[in-house]
Amino acid sequence: MAHYDERHLTVKYDDSIGAVVMEWHEFAEGEPYREGLNAGLDLVKKKGATNWLADLRDMGTVAEADQGWSNEDWFPRALDTTLSHMAIVQPESVVADMSVENIMQEVGDGALTTKYFDDRREATSWLESQSATAPR
Repeated sequence: MAHYDERHLTVKYDDSIGAVVMEWHEFAEGEPYREGLNAGLDLVKKKGATNWLADLRDMGTVAEADQGWSNEDWFPRALDTTLSHMAIVQPESVVADMSVENIMQEVGDGALTTKYFDDRREATSWLESQSATAPR
């Protein structure tokens, strides 16, 4: 069952990989974008999730104001949770991919172990391996 399910985004928890899974369906900006990311963060806290899977293939470009909000507001809060691994399935659009890279460059080295994938199955497999090696 989805924790958050809107036209632009579905957020759910996958027990098999200990991950909050965000699957973007279309472009969103402003309040819908922020509401979706906050819903994911709420689910991290609720589940004590260590993994995050962001399927951004259909997301679209992140607006400049939302990039700033992600870096200045959302990521500091995310880094203060149990999150330790983030798998990103890259957007198909080169411009959208660049906007994601701009956000992730600001997060800083070592804050999260982040890997980028073109294939969701590979991203899921990587998160499964992180869950298997995580201390219990």
